[in-house]
Amino acid sequence: MPRAEPSGRAALPGSAQLGLFDWDEPPPAPAPNVSPAPEVAVTSPPVSLPRAGAPTQRYDDGIHRFDWSLHRAARRTLALRVDDRGVSLLAPRLASGASITQFLQQHAAWVQRKLRQREQRLQALRAARIDWADGGRIPYLGQHLTLRLRGASQLQWDEARAELHLPLPQGSSAQQVRDSVAAWMQRQALGLFSARVAHFASQLGVRVTAVKLSAATTRWGSAKSDGSIRLHWRLLHFSPQLVDYVVAHEVAHLREMNHSPRFWAHVGSLYPEYQQARTQLRKSVLPPWG
Repeated sequence: MPRAEPSGRAALPGSAQLGLFDWDEPPPAPAPNVSPAPEVAVTSPPVSLPRAGAPTQRYDDGIHRFDWSLHRAARRTLALRVDDRGVSLLAPRLASGASITQFLQQHAAWVQRKLRQREQRLQALRAARIDWADGGRIPYLGQHLTLRLRGASQLQWDEARAELHLPLPQGSSAQQVRDSVAAWMQRQALGLFSARVAHFASQLGVRVTAVKLSAATTRWGSAKSDGSIRLHWRLLHFSPQLVDYVVAHEVAHLREMNHSPRFWAHVGSLYPEYQQARTQLRKSVLPPWG
């Protein structure tokens, strides 16, 4: 999830779908003409901004310093966004310069904190980058597997040595190595997820019609009211405990298609340590797949 960027609820004919983080935390109620600075999280879809780059301005109050850009639109509130494009302030078309300056002053500490968090996350992503070559290492179920390119006749997982022997010769391209590892991980994921879904579904007494893999960029998992569950195959980079949390979360949605107290009670009955796992998943870094 991460962290992974889930979208909102998807409306399907005759079916409802709920993702892992959808409606997880209600947004803060905005005051008239001024919305509190929103927390930036993987659960929020990106705000639509104009394609043309707005002029960058410098904010400096002697304590907080950052560059930001102003985007006026047909909206009623002020809002801040910290993302790949930097710091953006969205404002009503007729918002005064004084109200914009005041809003920046009120939320400058929040922006600075988010910029620090973003830099820390970028550093973690750089450190997690995988070397798609002989000797490269991939995180797998809370440990690491070393990639071996020795021209094996078929892919072999040496669990004792924590090695994955790929049927590729030395000098194979990074794309070939990635594709081979992805195919193996997807097979592993489907087997593991199916077993864990069946385990939790039997405990909760719900019927599962299908378990499928997802490669969505917006959520770790989703459940539909028709009894089908989708789980992101790259969850295998994380520990078995985090995998179980996501699986338990989606199975619980087959009983409650919301994030009500009743829903969380079902999650807790399946996975008592769900709060710790939820926090850990939000802080986890998904290795760049490139």
